[in-house]
Amino acid sequence: MKLRLLAILAFFALLITSCGEDSICDCIRASDELNSKYDQLRTKELSVKGQKEVKELIRTKKAKCKEFEQMSGPEMMERKASCK
Repeated sequence: MKLRLLAILAFFALLITSCGEDSICDCIRASDELNSKYDQLRTKELSVKGQKEVKELIRTKKAKCKEFEQMSGPEMMERKASCK
């Protein structure tokens, strides 16, 4: 289940990467933070503190990425390149 969720998040991270430069970059950073947290949690049990951190990262990501949910993959990849 965790791998499935991680795959879904990675997909959305790719989809989100391409609109306004600063806001798309914020979205990418939020997605990367969430994915990093999931990577850390794959090998250990999720504590109450960890659960709260994940929930907060999800809320942050949703808020920062909302405007990019319908963006096409190629457009996102193009915009993501401007964040590096």
